[in-house]
Amino acid sequence: MRRFVLVIASLALVGAACGDSTSDTTTSTAPAAAPTTTAAPTTTVAPTTTSVPAIAAPFVPGENPDVDAIVNAFTIAFDSSSDYAAKAPHIVDPSGLEETVAAYLDTGEMFQGIGVAVTSVAISGDEAEVVYDILFNENPSYRDQIGTAVLTDAGWQIPRTVFCGLMKSARVGCPSE
Repeated sequence: MRRFVLVIASLALVGAACGDSTSDTTTSTAPAAAPTTTAAPTTTVAPTTTSVPAIAAPFVPGENPDVDAIVNAFTIAFDSSSDYAAKAPHIVDPSGLEETVAAYLDTGEMFQGIGVAVTSVAISGDEAEVVYDILFNENPSYRDQIGTAVLTDAGWQIPRTVFCGLMKSARVGCPSE
């Protein structure tokens, strides 16, 4: 009996320390669990925020002429409404890609337009990593695709392998490099 009284007294003290005057241990326990749950997302969010700049920062049009040139190259090269003459200056070694571009134009019509929206660019010397979304009828369908651009004597261009990779994904083929 004496132990029972001690247990009840201990529970009453714990309840009072938690700010619950009713001594309801269920109510006292619930607030203690909430901060633990709240703290977990804070810990999870911090590394994500820290890692984003390491990958690539989103670009701001007009802020950096190199970034603007890369975005322009990707936009024109992967726009299903631009013809070979428009695409060629933006592709490293575009020779022999005329039929590929013609087929891509036809495929683009079936999807009411294919294009890309560049979401970030990270330049390192003469190379850039480009993250972009593939758009069908101006709607993002394949997000966070990664491509590259290289600085050549002609300016920022898309390597033929990158261009052909997307053309093969569009099922229009591409002559071997």
